[in-house]
Amino acid sequence: MIQTKSQTERLVLFGAGALAREILVVLPRLHTIGRDIEFVGCLVDPDVAAADRLHDRPISRNIDDFAGDDTLRFVVALGEPGARARAVERLGSIGARFASIIDPAVLIGASSRVREGSIILGHASITADALLGAHVLVNPGTTIAHDNRIADFATLSPGVHLAGRVTVDDGAFLGTGACVIPGICIGAHAYVGAGSVVIRNVPPGYTVIGNPARILRRG
Repeated sequence: MIQTKSQTERLVLFGAGALAREILVVLPRLHTIGRDIEFVGCLVDPDVAAADRLHDRPISRNIDDFAGDDTLRFVVALGEPGARARAVERLGSIGARFASIIDPAVLIGASSRVREGSIILGHASITADALLGAHVLVNPGTTIAHDNRIADFATLSPGVHLAGRVTVDDGAFLGTGACVIPGICIGAHAYVGAGSVVIRNVPPGYTVIGNPARILRRG
C-alpha cells in the first residue's frame, strides 16, 4: 500500500515514451497525499530514438550516469513485459533500487499487496486478497478481483477485467478490454488479444484472441 513519506524521493524512469509521460502525470497527485517525488531524468537504451529531454529533465543513454547514487529510485516505464524484464536486469548491474508508482485514484483493498517496481495507473480497482508481483504494469480502468495472483512483469492493458481467483503468470500480456472469467490461469509469457473473453486456461507462451478466446499461436 502507499506509504506517506517525510522526505523527497528522487526518481529515474527507464524509458521516455508514453508510459513515462503517464507516470509523470501521477507525481503531482502523489504530492497531494504527502508523497513527494523529484523527477531526476530518464534512461534509455543507446539505440532508442528519443529526444534529449523530457519535462525539462535529461534523457541519458549511459547507465553509468546513475551508478553509485544510493538516493535514486528507479521505475521501468516500458509496457512490453520482456523489455521491462531486460531493463530490470540491466539496472541490477548498477545495484539499482526500485520504487512503485500507484495513482491515488486507484482503489486497493487493505488485504491486497503490491511488490516493488510496479506501476498502477488511475481508476484501477484491486479488491480483496490480491497479490501483485514485482514490476507489474496495471493500466487505467483495470479490475483485479479477489484472490487474484499477478506474477512479476505481467502487463494488464487499459480496461482489463479479471474475475476472482485468476492467475496471470510471469510476463503475460493482456490486451485492452480483455475479460477473464473466475479461476482461469494465464500462462507465463502468454498473450491475450484486445477484447478477448477468456473462458479456458491459456498455456504458457500461447496467443489467444476472440470471444470466446481461441488459440491463434502456440508457444
